[in-house]
Amino acid sequence: MGANATILAGITIGENSLIGAGSVVTKDIPANELWIGNPAKFYKKYETPLL
Repeated sequence: MGANATILAGITIGENSLIGAGSVVTKDIPANELWIGNPAKFYKKYETPLL
């Protein structure tokens, strides 16, 4: 999770997902995806976990 990211109440972040700095997450995020922006938008899906 990037610096100053905001996750709204009731939102679920999937395992191994990344949230960009300053992003505002308004939707549930599936596993292994990168979301960035305000509001956060899908950017990329990872086939293998990054960690």
